[in-house]
Amino acid sequence: MEPDLDRLFDFESHGGLFPQFGGVWDSVYDAAHEIADLVRASGSGRKRVAIVTTHSLSFAALFLAFSREEVDLFLFNPTWGRTEMDTGRRLADCHFEIQDKGPGEFFHVRNPSAPAGKSVEMRVNKLRVMIPTGGSSGRIRFAIHDWSTLAAATYGFQQHLSCERMAGHCVLPLYHVSGFMQLVRALLTMGSVVFGRIDTFAQGHDLLGAEKKEVRFLSLVATQLERLLQDEANVERLREYRAVFIGGGPASVGLLEKARILRLPLAPTYGMTETGAQVATLSPDQFLAGETHFGRALPHVRIDIVDEEASSELLPTGQVGLIRILGTSLFRGYYDDGDSKPSQSILTSDLGHLDDAGHLSVLGRADRVVITGGEKVNLREIEFVFEGSGMVRDVFAFGVADREWGELLSIAYVPQDSGIGEGALKELIGKELSNYKMPKKWIRLDRIPRNEAGKPLLREIESSVNV
Repeated sequence: MEPDLDRLFDFESHGGLFPQFGGVWDSVYDAAHEIADLVRASGSGRKRVAIVTTHSLSFAALFLAFSREEVDLFLFNPTWGRTEMDTGRRLADCHFEIQDKGPGEFFHVRNPSAPAGKSVEMRVNKLRVMIPTGGSSGRIRFAIHDWSTLAAATYGFQQHLSCERMAGHCVLPLYHVSGFMQLVRALLTMGSVVFGRIDTFAQGHDLLGAEKKEVRFLSLVATQLERLLQDEANVERLREYRAVFIGGGPASVGLLEKARILRLPLAPTYGMTETGAQVATLSPDQFLAGETHFGRALPHVRIDIVDEEASSELLPTGQVGLIRILGTSLFRGYYDDGDSKPSQSILTSDLGHLDDAGHLSVLGRADRVVITGGEKVNLREIEFVFEGSGMVRDVFAFGVADREWGELLSIAYVPQDSGIGEGALKELIGKELSNYKMPKKWIRLDRIPRNEAGKPLLREIESSVNV
């Protein structure tokens, strides 16, 4: 699926895409085109270019300037430390690295000694976008996307929502797939996008004032939603979006319940860098009705549940197994794996199941297990039981090395209120879990510390008590 880039860029050139940039857009866009011309004139053959910018204006101008060029465009995280940046540079082996410049000039172009390796032959698409992902191992990799995969992800998303155009409020980093796809969706649907941060949320929200609610969308991670809800004025602002997508990791049951009480149009979503972001999304109406899954697969993908040991074996409805995704938005492979052929499917490391209506539930990573007393226990299964009890606002299960048990199954939890005692909770949970799945260590907290992506900080949890 190839978008009509000429038509789309004619629309963009008239300034319709970025309502916040106003009169500064033309000069920055012209500067970005000068750099694209410089790269094109630097010699024959496919070029590798890294974008290392902190400002959304710079990123957007550079991306659009290169988007019809025959380049491999690498999205670098400008906050990487030295080791991470060195790894990214080694993998990308770029001809050009473009950074933000101070006042007076828009960009700084770094031109390393021109590498000779990694020659790439393109089959269909000129542009390839290399989006960084940490993967399950935590090491940096670049997932390869092109206009075909990006368009498939966008138009499948658009069809799922029955929305002609999309106006996005982007408060996620543009080097991350969840932020980057908001820019792509706005472009490919001839919509609009504004960029901001959580601490400038009100200003960004106001910039979308000319857009109807039916086309307004916002994407957040759980930590961002929690911070926004600290200001009561944001509740009404959040209600003015057609959907507020929540992804990047599980949100606490307490946060989701608070959002329902406040009647916020949340849409929990499942996806990854390799799929061009969302592949399953729960509608706000279903969320507000109390449903807790991730909805059905978007039109451009198919989701299967397969056996952990024999991945070719499809599992029946309701049975837990690995999530496999087939579709047209799948990445073209990892850059450090060479010139990968297009993928027809991806076998994830996530466990889940489908119900009779095709709704996807995700239980967590298959490798998120502990072996305690010789028995394998899936930690997300334990958390689901606690969440379903109605007695906790947040919960996190983990293992601690132990001489007797191998790993001591531990649980950190935040009770719904101070009157809930550990005895009552243990009695209720004990009716739902086998003896070997019952936590041996219970840690009662006022809140579970989490990072920006909403993931629990185990060291802080452990330091709160003598585990």
